[in-house]
Amino acid sequence: MKNSFAKLLAWLPCFILLVVAANHFVLTNTQQLSPWLGGGFGMFASTDVGPSRWIEVTAISKNGDETPVRLKRRYKDLKHKARALPNSNQLDALAQAAWKQLNKDTLDKKKSPTTSIRIEVWKTHFDENSLRPQQTKIALKTFNFNR
Repeated sequence: MKNSFAKLLAWLPCFILLVVAANHFVLTNTQQLSPWLGGGFGMFASTDVGPSRWIEVTAISKNGDETPVRLKRRYKDLKHKARALPNSNQLDALAQAAWKQLNKDTLDKKKSPTTSIRIEVWKTHFDENSLRPQQTKIALKTFNFNR
């Protein structure tokens, strides 16, 4: 009994590695996880790393005017998380933070009220033949905040 448990225990690291690799594969193909994160199995085969991704946050006012939002430094971690894994949870947290910041700014400056926030996540990839950089939108979500 002890011997079979020891053999099973010896295979445990292999099993864990396979689970992490499978999870990484699923998240990179379904949730746009950066291949450099979540186990890093794609870090030597991809240029899709943090600086090649960026986020655009746009405030949309009641009358349809669009204004780019520059998020404050304290929201840096939320931006990094949304850039690395732009799923609904990450984008929602970023939109809530942007909404909080905009409400504070609106009270201070008496701007037109913002009704929604659009978040876009972009990445740069390189053409196979020409190696020219190209930008691709990998996530787009609009959050409506009705007052």
